[in-house]
Amino acid sequence: MKTSFIQFLLIFSVLSLLFFPQTSVQGAKNGLILWSATITPTLLPFLLLTGFMQYYQTFHLISRLFYPLKKLFPGINEDFFYTCILGFFCGCPLGAKIIDDFISCGSFTKSEGEKLLYTCNQISPMFSAGYTLTLILHGKISALRFFFCLYFPVMCYLIYLVFLFFTSDFLHTHHSSPTIAHKKSADQVIFDSLHSIFMIGICIMIFSIAVSLLEILPLPFYLKRGLTAVLEITNAISHFGSSHMSISRKVILLCMITSFGGLSAAVQTLSVYKKSRLSLWKYLLIRSLFSVSSGLLAYLVFI
Repeated sequence: MKTSFIQFLLIFSVLSLLFFPQTSVQGAKNGLILWSATITPTLLPFLLLTGFMQYYQTFHLISRLFYPLKKLFPGINEDFFYTCILGFFCGCPLGAKIIDDFISCGSFTKSEGEKLLYTCNQISPMFSAGYTLTLILHGKISALRFFFCLYFPVMCYLIYLVFLFFTSDFLHTHHSSPTIAHKKSADQVIFDSLHSIFMIGICIMIFSIAVSLLEILPLPFYLKRGLTAVLEITNAISHFGSSHMSISRKVILLCMITSFGGLSAAVQTLSVYKKSRLSLWKYLLIRSLFSVSSGLLAYLVFI
């Protein structure tokens, strides 16, 4: 079934490129410009730094800065606090890369990493502040209320993870020695970082082509916008933000779109989250629940 779907998708993609070459090329250009001008300068330094931090075993030293918090949770994995803070602020897909590195060195189990991924691989608040709130909404709404609606469901899930820590062997310190990192050379660390950034660029280009092709289909306007929201977050935020609907409805939709992140962000996450073979459908289900919850909160706060 899965193979048949991929075969159908490949045939459809080839036909789309053949019959709509200008649209496809323009979509590819848009995606590559976004990747080269924004994503690569932002993410590549972080990917290189996290790679070398794993190579030189720096993660565990930084995690010791959170020793005062560790006193409140005796026995908790020190890397948990580092992952939450850096993953939250750096955003998707760097949060997934950090968790993947910790799984590879034995600090997190596969189950722990998968659950942490749902909370530590969000759309970065810097992206929302700079793009959504400033460029799209022009500072017309309260950033504090917007972030409350966006991240409150995530914080609730994080509380659930803390509950698992107290009731089971979850997020406790593992005494396995990190041997995988020593097997990599410095050149391999650089190659892995470049491989990750190129995979992200390919994902962005493919979904930008899909969004461009979607625009020429004879579909109702709001169906196009809905499919765009499912595919790629940046185009969806731009489309809904520039629409003529009321500001409160815009905020509800933008909260839902940002919380979900889009298929493009999910595939980017899979491209850097290699060690645990994440279930895409489970990941999208959790993201969908976060999206609905954020939309309901935005409705209560902004209507």
